[in-house]
Amino acid sequence: MKKILALLLVLVMFGAAIAGCSSSSKSDAFPTLDYLYNTSEGHKAIGEYLQNALANAGITMNLENQEWNTFLNTRKEGQYTIARNGWLADYNDPICFLDMWTSGSGNNDVQFGKGAHAELKMYNLDLTKWGYETKVENGTWAETYDVLISTIKSCTDNTVRYEMMHLAEDMLMATGCIVPLYYYTDLYMISADVNGFFSNPLGYKYLMYTDVKGNTDSINVCLASEPDTLDPALNSAVDGATMISHLFSGLAKWSQDESGKLVIVPDCATELPAGVANEDGTVTYTYTLKDGLKWSNGDPLTAKDFADSWKRAASDELAADYGYMFEVVKGYGTADLAVKAIDDKTLEVTLANAVSYWDELLAFPTYFPVHSSAMSNESWATNPETYICNGAYTISDWTHDSVITLTKNDSYHDAAAVTMKEINCYLSDDANNMLANFKKGDWLLIDDVPTNEIATLKTEYPEEFVIAGQIGTYYICWNINVNILPESSELTGVEAEKAQAEIRKAVALLFDRNYIVESVAQGGQIPASSFVAMGMTNPDGTEFYKTANGGAAVNGYDGYYNVSKDALKDNVDTALEILGKYYDLNK
Repeated sequence: MKKILALLLVLVMFGAAIAGCSSSSKSDAFPTLDYLYNTSEGHKAIGEYLQNALANAGITMNLENQEWNTFLNTRKEGQYTIARNGWLADYNDPICFLDMWTSGSGNNDVQFGKGAHAELKMYNLDLTKWGYETKVENGTWAETYDVLISTIKSCTDNTVRYEMMHLAEDMLMATGCIVPLYYYTDLYMISADVNGFFSNPLGYKYLMYTDVKGNTDSINVCLASEPDTLDPALNSAVDGATMISHLFSGLAKWSQDESGKLVIVPDCATELPAGVANEDGTVTYTYTLKDGLKWSNGDPLTAKDFADSWKRAASDELAADYGYMFEVVKGYGTADLAVKAIDDKTLEVTLANAVSYWDELLAFPTYFPVHSSAMSNESWATNPETYICNGAYTISDWTHDSVITLTKNDSYHDAAAVTMKEINCYLSDDANNMLANFKKGDWLLIDDVPTNEIATLKTEYPEEFVIAGQIGTYYICWNINVNILPESSELTGVEAEKAQAEIRKAVALLFDRNYIVESVAQGGQIPASSFVAMGMTNPDGTEFYKTANGGAAVNGYDGYYNVSKDALKDNVDTALEILGKYYDLNK
């Protein structure tokens, strides 16, 4: 409340000055915004804060709540103006925060390079200082940003590669379409009776090696509501990835070593060999599958299953959100993806160039194999009777919108190491319901809690309430194809987009990120000044976000926004001055 009152005081102090800054283009009120979020008390609370902050600046924003799967599809289809968003690292490299914004990416919710934006020629790209011939002036998003990402992925000089990734983030942030609020922490509750549990920095929870006070018969958990899909190639949600990681086995997987450190280890592969460099700069990996691998229906699992699955996941026909993750493989975008089965137990894949995070990709769900029946049955992943998998568990029952029951798969190659026989994944997006069931002891792991209960839970459940490190960013995204200029504006094309970028960046200055993390989210989050999350490092070990936008040596602060508490007054002052050029904020 003190922060909101302080913001009001700032507005009163500078209101008169803004009212006097009239111009020919300032004759309309800021258009009413609709803020899209999904069912969650935490997301709603953040939306309400943003709504109040904008109202104090004379901007009306309505909140629109949608159920999780509907929300994802609405945002993906670009049927929104402004929406809440979040991104967790898929692997430990900044490119996973940057390649999602190429014009063809299924995760490109901002709609960069899509619709009307596809034809807008206003972006520049000059890579000549790094030895490339690429130089584009006034190009489209596809001609510049897409080319930059492709160049980054083909670059083998790590120093140059990271410098170009900073350039890519500069291009993203210059649009104002991505407004970072905070860097994630992973907040969940797990019963002290559960042993053997671990999670990874991507937010995946692992329950196959658990027991409950020594009992391994069954465990009840709640990760989220009904998943949109449990097809490894099509899933793009963290809760879905957690279940898929129990149901499928890739060439590699996340595990813990004896010290508890998270590591990538072989799963279906006997080992994770080094690649062999070829004369043309490509790199070839050859994997040998373990003996006796089987699908849950008893069919043998072969190298051809991996090859066919990867080609399916990367195909234009499937149009998977994460299909672009195969861009590192030679032949991506053609009918000749460079992966093939040499024989039943030998898989060969050739990468376009060396990739430092290749083993982590192999442990990512999109790289998991699917049974050949999936190729001809689009609904295979919605019914336990057709859900054929190869992981530690199978789906024995799926009562939609209620519970998914995972049962230990005796055909899994490492079944002897799996302790928990049954995992009941209850489906709910009601944080109050989750907490009530946890307190009763019915659910032993919940992946959300009511925001207004966090302070109490920290005190009452100091061991069971967990705030874990997580590489990710919670942010707001704007639909770049929605016009937010006043009706009287005569700006069009490039000039209109430049003005809207300035407006979006001004709006981003109105938010008190410290208030959000301390009084709203309350989960130990860190105010975010960039899109690429903290935890990602440069080749020299420095934090990527601290060197973004030239770093503190250039701006006096890290990243693209000064998120220190002392900067709020100046940020609001600057925002109102910019917005006053375009709108009458008193209307």
